[in-house]
Amino acid sequence: MDENEKVGTNKRFIMAGVLCVVFMLTCTIGGIIFFKIQINKSAAYRQANTYKSYEKYYVMIPSEQKSSFWEAVYEAAGEMANENDAYLEMFGTNLSEGYSETQLMRMAIESNVDGIILEANETEEMTALINEAVERGIPVVTAMKDNTQSERQSYVGISSYNLGREYGKQVLGLAKQYEKREGNSIDSILNVMVLIDANAEDTSQNMIYSSIQETIEGMNKSGQKISISAKALNSQGAFAAEEAIRDIFMGEDELPDIIICLNEINTTCVYQAVVDYNKVGAINIIGYYDSQTILKAIERNVIYATVSVDAKALGEYCLEALTEYDQMGHVSNYYAVDTTVIHADNVSEYLGGAASEE
Repeated sequence: MDENEKVGTNKRFIMAGVLCVVFMLTCTIGGIIFFKIQINKSAAYRQANTYKSYEKYYVMIPSEQKSSFWEAVYEAAGEMANENDAYLEMFGTNLSEGYSETQLMRMAIESNVDGIILEANETEEMTALINEAVERGIPVVTAMKDNTQSERQSYVGISSYNLGREYGKQVLGLAKQYEKREGNSIDSILNVMVLIDANAEDTSQNMIYSSIQETIEGMNKSGQKISISAKALNSQGAFAAEEAIRDIFMGEDELPDIIICLNEINTTCVYQAVVDYNKVGAINIIGYYDSQTILKAIERNVIYATVSVDAKALGEYCLEALTEYDQMGHVSNYYAVDTTVIHADNVSEYLGGAASEE
């Protein structure tokens, strides 16, 4: 091998060595970068999945956890709780079986929570539980349904009397339309049925019913004959309510001209029954709350009107009451929540707002 060949061979060895070194450096640097990326991802994952600790732990105990109304209340209250370094739980939703409000109250007390939001009732057992919670340093805020005999810190809700007046006004609005129907006269009787919960153990329903009667009697300027009656439903939950309402449609000798519903579940069930039994136009519904199902039923002229409670304000006021009591040691005895009547003339505003939120 001559000198030139030796030089060429050496050059090729040197180039191969350089390429090997570059390749190894590239792999090493790439490996370091990849390793760092994985570490960062792992750290981010651990951070995202680490439970945040809160200063306060509150629970909410409504009578019907699966209603869209209470879900909206819970969402608003939960957001405000986070802003105040508190965690709010819809108590009982993660349990394997269903428990009554009194059972959940007992669990909350024994868990030594920092505050309770409760849809109460006027039973002696509930009064005793609320008082026990307060004695053990757990503030209780009642929402929508109160327990006036207890030592609860505050009540957040609507006036049952004012709610009854709103229902009464809607009945009178329908009475004017009823007079104009062919075959009806001033002597025709408009039959109104108010659906009440037979299992409710508070006086709010009685107040609403009395207020409806008073409003109709005091504001019925046309003299239209209006007969109002109450129908107690032995229903617990959506399925039982549906069965109880279907029994009305199948068992009543004469169905009412107007049905007034005092909660969201009954409103939805009556709406479905009116459609199923081909009573659209024959029976008018005055409902409660503003779920998408109810709003669309108003748009289709199946439900005449609904009384909407500001669920967002209700949730925020409940948290405000707990927070203020925690910080100040006292709080207002009553927070009033607004109501709105939604009917065919303004339902598009609420449907549009709901669509934009989605």
